[in-house]
Amino acid sequence: MDGVEALVERAVGDRSPPVPTGWQEGLGRFLADLERSRTLAPGARAGIERFAVGTLRARFAIEGWLAENPEAAAAPVERPLFILGMPRAGTTLLLNLLRHDPQRRVYWHWEGNREIPPARTERLLDDPRIAVRAAEVEAMLDSGALPRNHHVELGDEPTECNWILGQDFKAYPWLVQTIVPEYFEWLMHDADMIAAYRYHRQVLRVLQSSAPGRWTLKFPSHAMALSALLEIYPDARIVMTHRDPIKPVASSCSLVQQILSLQNESVDRKAVGYQTLTINLLGAQRMTAARDANPSTQFHDMHYKAFIRDPMATIRALYAFEGMALAGDVEARMQAALYRQAAERQSAGVHHYRLEEYGLDAKGIGRAFGDYIERYQIEQEGD
Repeated sequence: MDGVEALVERAVGDRSPPVPTGWQEGLGRFLADLERSRTLAPGARAGIERFAVGTLRARFAIEGWLAENPEAAAAPVERPLFILGMPRAGTTLLLNLLRHDPQRRVYWHWEGNREIPPARTERLLDDPRIAVRAAEVEAMLDSGALPRNHHVELGDEPTECNWILGQDFKAYPWLVQTIVPEYFEWLMHDADMIAAYRYHRQVLRVLQSSAPGRWTLKFPSHAMALSALLEIYPDARIVMTHRDPIKPVASSCSLVQQILSLQNESVDRKAVGYQTLTINLLGAQRMTAARDANPSTQFHDMHYKAFIRDPMATIRALYAFEGMALAGDVEARMQAALYRQAAERQSAGVHHYRLEEYGLDAKGIGRAFGDYIERYQIEQEGD
């Protein structure tokens, strides 16, 4: 029995094996690289396999629910909003502000790999799964496994689409278990992302069956597969986030290194630098290509420096782009959230990182992203 079959057997237990639906290649490629890793700490492989089993169970639960509720599988996902582009460009803050609008439906952190049963609208703020995920995140924060001055999503906050794409084994979570170079190259260049987004749409259909709303989703690396995303969601609205890439690349390297260090005795920081630079550079190139190939009315630019200077002006411009009304009470809740975020950010402390630790330098990044910086008139921040 190969690694994929063994994990599937653990995931299904005594139930009937699932019908193959396209996730096997990604899982198989990841497991092959995992087998080659020589940096895993004692017990890490068992933990990674448990995470893979949990991911498979989540996928099988969604597919089982869809088989029993075929009418939900046929429901359209209309004009979703995707926030993507340069990371560390205010995307988390933006989504945490937009969640205060009841017109919108976000993908909640506590739903990740726990989507079934789909929550009803009236339970989105007190579903029992919220407390479970919140406790998990707090335990990681208290232990130091998740530093408070890094990218943190609390258990009751929105999350990225990593969880959904991860259930097709074509996403970031499988890059931060250990260094998986062959899986990485496959994911960057050869993975069938149309199939991944087709599955992504199925998950949204499940979740909106009990809690509808205008889908408002974010994941910076959607930029890498934007053409596939738009094939599945042809009426999507796209927010492209922009920032001088030096700090996003450096910060992302530091975050990846931190996550890898939890399960690895040593981390190849140059490999981290190469992979992080590749993800962000391909993202910048591919989202520009997709923009050029689709109607300009589908795209809206959000510049980090402008957002930080005047968050609510940025929010109002986004609502105008979508043709949506921003109610006064919603704007007040967003403003209150901004005050809270500022206080929390100050107490968390500064996140320190250096490009040179990852085999990168500011001049090289400037050259690599020169076309992107010029096209979108990115305001420079320095290193």
